[in-house]
Amino acid sequence: MPAPGHPPVKPSALPEVPRPYQQMLRGPRHAWWRPVVALLLAALFAVVSMTLLVLPLALAGAVVGVSSPLTWVTEEISTTTNLGPVGFLYVNLSLIVLIPAATLAIWIAHRIRPKYVSSVQGGIRWGWLARCLVVVIPVWAIYLGLSGLIERPASPQPEQWLILLAMVIFLTPLQAEGEEYFFRGLLTQTIGSWFKHPVVALVVPMVISAGAFAAAHGSADVWIFSSLAVFAVTASILTWRTGGLEAGIAIHAVNNVGVFFMVLLLGGWNEAFVSGSSTGSPWQLLIALVVHGVVLALVLWQAKRAGIRRDYQPSPSSGAAAQAASAPGSAPDNAQRMVDDIV
Repeated sequence: MPAPGHPPVKPSALPEVPRPYQQMLRGPRHAWWRPVVALLLAALFAVVSMTLLVLPLALAGAVVGVSSPLTWVTEEISTTTNLGPVGFLYVNLSLIVLIPAATLAIWIAHRIRPKYVSSVQGGIRWGWLARCLVVVIPVWAIYLGLSGLIERPASPQPEQWLILLAMVIFLTPLQAEGEEYFFRGLLTQTIGSWFKHPVVALVVPMVISAGAFAAAHGSADVWIFSSLAVFAVTASILTWRTGGLEAGIAIHAVNNVGVFFMVLLLGGWNEAFVSGSSTGSPWQLLIALVVHGVVLALVLWQAKRAGIRRDYQPSPSSGAAAQAASAPGSAPDNAQRMVDDIV
């Protein structure tokens, strides 16, 4: 019973037992409606942010003397070929905002700190992320090098390639991270929290995430769609087996930065973006299966060697602290401090 005159202390939103990444939100305060609220909030935050991003770009256009700045920006960001600096800047920023959209939505709806979207340990494990990059970069260097030799670029190097290259260096890694936080973070944890069995909680979000990720790129071509789904499934498996988003972020960032570097220096900028008119081939899917299969095996091998934690482990003292805080005679300031620490 709580101490007289003091309200009972709410339990932590974090799980009281070990949980895999996809079930991080299945804590004592979980309810069926919380994932719905989180998904709606994330969509709202993303749409509002992406809309508001047009305004500073239009203001910049007005400063440099562009006539009809708003029309100029909308035309720049709606093109799918020969994307210029303004359009490329908007593409990057509109995907970067998915990071706060995903983390804030989970925080508000589930009362779990944003750091637990990054990993089961709370926050990005920087050493592990660096180790993933060391594994992924050589594989992608070989993959992109062979691709450049086999398939020659059809479009020339863009005129403003130096500005675009600077954006690739500083913004594209964050753009890749934003997609991972949304598709492998938000969707995996919110949808996975509905299911009690860990395998079901993994497979259902994985299928939905892969389909949503592939569809979001806009191509209905079966080979491109399948190739994108291969990456999405690989990232989902690594998120589950390593307990965090670091491996998926590493693969995604290395791929995007590597592709953009190659096409900006050698040509092929127009073909670097997937659109409704993009087409692929069976060879593209086969190569995707081989490359992602190799990376998957290597990263899992390194995760085993490094002893990477794949499940959330509650603090041994958290349950006892919660009971002590609600016991007769407990100090309310200590109880509140305990809640602040674990929520």
